[in-house]
Amino acid sequence: MKHRFAVLLLTFSAALLCCGGCGYRIGTMGHPQIRTIAIAPVKNDTTVYNLSWILRNVLVEQFMLDGTLKAVDEKKADCILYARIVSSTVRVVSEKHKYDRRRGDFEPDEWKISVSVEYSVIIPGQKKPLIPLRKVTGSANYQSPGDVDAARRRAAGQACRDAAVEIVEFTTEAW
Repeated sequence: MKHRFAVLLLTFSAALLCCGGCGYRIGTMGHPQIRTIAIAPVKNDTTVYNLSWILRNVLVEQFMLDGTLKAVDEKKADCILYARIVSSTVRVVSEKHKYDRRRGDFEPDEWKISVSVEYSVIIPGQKKPLIPLRKVTGSANYQSPGDVDAARRRAAGQACRDAAVEIVEFTTEAW
């Protein structure tokens, strides 16, 4: 009985190995000739301090986490990602029901920061971009029981990470 089961299992395993998989491919959806990417310094058209540095760092982290493309120096890269932070907005999401007499209105309880980023990917030496100019938006909500500026900076980093996730997804799957 055990011998029959082993033979049956071995036959089934051999049949699976011999099958071509019906045309399915395991692996990434990336361009087969593009293996590395460089992230050029990010331009910041907003007044938010250090936003370009934050976005560039989280872009490198997201490409490392994704694993489809390896982030390298611009001189060694198959393609280069150029990004520009176009806008950053902060708006009140919800308000406390406590009236602040000094300000003359209700105190904000929760805010939302949004970061809009334009990016494109080029292959060095080619005129036509590999990925033409696209726009993504990342956002994050934050509350501030204490230091509003620290909470806003952390939320700006989270909004940049949100945008970076989309940029990496669109870049690795846009072929």
